[in-house]
Formats: sequence, C-alpha cells, structure tokens
Amino acid sequence: MKNIGYCGKHLTLLALVLSTLGGIKTDSAVAIGTNSIKLIPASELTSFNKESNWQLAQGLSERCRAAAKSIFVYRERSDSEPIRALLPDEQVILAQETSRDGWIAISSPISGFVETTNLKFCSTEVPIPLTTTETFPLTTKDSNLCRQVIYDRPEGLVIRQRPNSTSRTVGEVFFGQRVLLVNPPKFREDQQGREWARLSFPIAGWVSNGFPAQGGTNLRACFFLEN
Repeated sequence: MKNIGYCGKHLTLLALVLSTLGGIKTDSAVAIGTNSIKLIPASELTSFNKESNWQLAQGLSERCRAAAKSIFVYRERSDSEPIRALLPDEQVILAQETSRDGWIAISSPISGFVETTNLKFCSTEVPIPLTTTETFPLTTKDSNLCRQVIYDRPEGLVIRQRPNSTSRTVGEVFFGQRVLLVNPPKFREDQQGREWARLSFPIAGWVSNGFPAQGGTNLRACFFLEN
C-alpha cells in the first residue's frame, strides 16, 4: 500500500510538470488526484463553458438598465460631483439589487451612482463589459495627428457622423483622452463659427474643437516624453 501511494504522488508531480511545460497535448483536460488520473472529455468542458456563459448573460440581463434621458453618473449618492454623462438609451449594469435614498450604484460603463428615477429597463442586447482596454494606435509618423481632450466638463465631447451639431451621435470622448485626426487632417467650420475636427480614432467621425477664432478650443496637441 505504501508503494502505491508513493507512485501515485510521483505520477501527480510528473503530470503537473509536463502540463506546465506544454508536454501534454490532448482534447481532454486532466483532473489530477493523489491516487488516480481522470480524463474529462472535452465535450463536457464545452457544455460547462456554454452553461457558464449563459448564466453570466442571464445575470447581466437582470442587472441591465438604460438611461431614460441624458443624465449624469455621480461619484457619491448626491448630485454634487458628476463624473460622466450618459446618452439617452445608453445602457448600464447595476452594482446592487436595491436603491437607497433614490440612488443606485452601477459598475459599467463606469463605477458610480445614478438616480433611479432616470433609469428604465433594457430593451436590447445586454452589453458585456470588456476586460481589456483598447490600445492607442500611435506610431512616430502619426504623432502630429494626436490630440488630447482638454474640455473638462463631465458630459464630455460628442463624436458625430457629420460636422454639425444636429448630426447623428456615433461616440463620445472625455477629458484627458487621446484621439487621432485623419491623415491629412481635416477641419470644417459651421455657421456658428464652431470648428469641427475629423477623427480616425477612437471612432471615425467629427468632434467639436470649440471656437479657435475666439481663443477657445477643446483639443490640444499631444505631448510625449522622448526616450
């Protein structure tokens, strides 16, 4: 009996080392115990993953809400410190089941608090929060196209399909974010004297650069530290 236990422990260590080094290649996963090695069919793992994904989507669906109108997300349960604007019908994920004092916490698209009276149930597909951030696609030759948002109001800047304030909204950017102009840069001035800059990142569209002729702009050239 001692010899069997001794061999079992060595098999366990060998399996762990081989799996770590990539020495075991199989369509099944290996469940390792001290006395036996059990193979789990890949089909069972696939079924388990599908069930887990369904449960995740179901949970998100129950916690999904949408902005009934254009509203703000606040840092605390008060309207004294807005940190982000939400567009009408923009979806959020609740961070708690019940509200308190008319406020409820959210975890996506940003952590904060919103007034419950300004929320409604989602009617479209639930947005699953991303776990990675998009990489800023900047190369040395593109550095002159980089701009940084200096408009510091919590509602941010709206990116529109065309260079006018009535065009369809396609995205938004906020204070401190970096954007890329198209190459070559394109600017348009509307009837009010507002300048529009055409972007290629984070999404193709036009963003207001304010009124440069009057000394007010929403974007500035990016500054980089040289190696």
